[in-house]
Amino acid sequence: MDTAIPISAKCLTYGRISLLEESLYSFIAQKYSGKYELLIVNDYPLQTLHFDHPKVRIINLKETFKKIGEKEDYSISQCKYDTVVQWDDDDIAQPWHLKNINKFFPGHGLLHWRRGIFMMGPNIKAIRSVGNSGIVFSKQAWQKVGGYPHGDAGSDMDFVISIKKAKEKVSHADPKMPSWIYRWGNNSYHLSGLGRDREDRDNIIVRHSRHIETLRKQGKIPTGDIELKPKWKQDYVHLLKDFINKYHWVNT
Repeated sequence: MDTAIPISAKCLTYGRISLLEESLYSFIAQKYSGKYELLIVNDYPLQTLHFDHPKVRIINLKETFKKIGEKEDYSISQCKYDTVVQWDDDDIAQPWHLKNINKFFPGHGLLHWRRGIFMMGPNIKAIRSVGNSGIVFSKQAWQKVGGYPHGDAGSDMDFVISIKKAKEKVSHADPKMPSWIYRWGNNSYHLSGLGRDREDRDNIIVRHSRHIETLRKQGKIPTGDIELKPKWKQDYVHLLKDFINKYHWVNT
């Protein structure tokens, strides 16, 4: 009997094709026996994304969400399955990531990665907890707390806090082989790097959109119909193995 749980990975994106193609490749490279899907929600009106794959759905919207939480809630509502994975477009999953989720998540409302991979630029800097990146949660937990907070760059933290306050069971996953890579840099211009909203400036969505528009005018952001071409810029599997061999990291 197959005990692999069905999994929905949701990926929110806005004008970051090169990063998205790496994240997409991470998904199609998964080795998992259960049902799974990747839902990409794109609300950058100047881009219409395309990719033909039975496990990948893309929703292209012609209007940008006003709040991050609104986009999160919309994407979660569109997921087919109860187990929802935060699949950020600027991070990387190893091919065994869904297997790790299936091992550590069932029976819980929230999963944090106690052992993950942190990358600053092109190299692994540490293997450690990755905070709220790559969290896994159930739709029931999301509904129980009334959805995602419609706030700013700290919405993910507020969401996690609300689930914990609701006394949902939390899995602190510590896999022998980490499978989620949180990246900082790599031209990813993190929303969290733009800081919290304040009364004296535009909200984070406006500021982020303005940044993308600047890049578009510089010819760095393509527009129109875009056929995604999933690929990795480097072999992240070998990168991890080389790191382990170099620093004699033990799989305990």
